[in-house]
Amino acid sequence: MDACRPASSDEKATMKRILVVGTSGAGKSTLAQRVSTSLGLPFVASDHFYWEPGWKVASSEKVHEHLTDVVGQEAWVLDGNFDNERAFVWCRADCIIWLDYSLMTICRRIVFRNILWVITQQPVWSGNRMTLQRAFSGLLHAVKSYRVKRRNYPQWLAELSDIPSFRFRTSREAEAWLQCLNQPHLRKSA
Repeated sequence: MDACRPASSDEKATMKRILVVGTSGAGKSTLAQRVSTSLGLPFVASDHFYWEPGWKVASSEKVHEHLTDVVGQEAWVLDGNFDNERAFVWCRADCIIWLDYSLMTICRRIVFRNILWVITQQPVWSGNRMTLQRAFSGLLHAVKSYRVKRRNYPQWLAELSDIPSFRFRTSREAEAWLQCLNQPHLRKSA
């Protein structure tokens, strides 16, 4: 993959709905926010789709309702895997970015992020506050889902071969691609 190849006119014209996927803790939200800023597209954080106040898990109907509102829009940058809603969400993207970082990198990021949230008690998804139990649960979830994503995502992306996708195995690769978005020949036309 040439992370900094110039985009064709067709790619520039259609890069309005971008989905960032990857294991929990890979940095989907951070990259999606930066892509949103670079391209001037609306960013939609998705973690609150799944969590209601009191750490109550949202129903699949509510998740689908949120997603319907988002993917029906003309432009968006969305962070989230939506494995159960893949047939509905992934095919509506104009570009899919997969953060396929090492498990060690992901675990290190989750531990740092979650411990910071425990210490600061800043509200996270849907106003919930991180606890040590939730922090540990989040780490276990990432470890359990890591292999599943690495097994399934190549096939799922191949099934959507008409949608440009980028698979970054290091944050350095993602950063190089992001820097290319800031180059005038890759920006969307106004």
